[in-house]
Amino acid sequence: MKKILILIFFSTFSSWVMAQTEKGNILIGAGTTLGLGQSDGLMGLAFNSSTTELANGVELKNRMTSFFISSKGGYFIFDRFATGLELAISTSSGTTQTSGLELESNFSFLGAGPFVRYYFPSGKLLPFAEINSLFGARSEETSGSGIQEDSKFSVANVGGGLGLAFLLGTRSSLDLVASFNATSLKEDQTDLTTRQTSIGLKLGFTLFF
Repeated sequence: MKKILILIFFSTFSSWVMAQTEKGNILIGAGTTLGLGQSDGLMGLAFNSSTTELANGVELKNRMTSFFISSKGGYFIFDRFATGLELAISTSSGTTQTSGLELESNFSFLGAGPFVRYYFPSGKLLPFAEINSLFGARSEETSGSGIQEDSKFSVANVGGGLGLAFLLGTRSSLDLVASFNATSLKEDQTDLTTRQTSIGLKLGFTLFF
């Protein structure tokens, strides 16, 4: 009897897992990224503080606080394979201090782009792979010590990662993703292009309908 109950449980659970990611279903998710390897927090949630001693002995102090959140909506066009649209927003603020000079900087970014995600069949932990891209605009304001500068950038980002979805019941999951991002920022006024790469840890929550 005990073996029969265990078999029924696993059969029922397996059907729940398949139902979440089967063709025709919808996923909605949101999350953030703990970014590494970038100083301005364009694609990550971070706090950075550094002190640099220049050749003349003067110290240069930098502080930066960044907030990043993304949301996505997707449709399972095949079993376990979803595609859709992702939206992202980030804000950052920081200060730069050196002998008698203090500058304040503020950044903001808004972007959108497509994503694809594939879930590998498994148990209560669902491994998945994801590829995404974001296209948008970034603004930057720097002020202080008689300086006032405003800059705007066009942003193109391509990223991807491998993750685990921890199922929470039959209609939701907690997602953990090891991610990689490559970002290009082109300044509108000068056409100067800056490229960044970063690795990070994405934390997210997904609902299935």
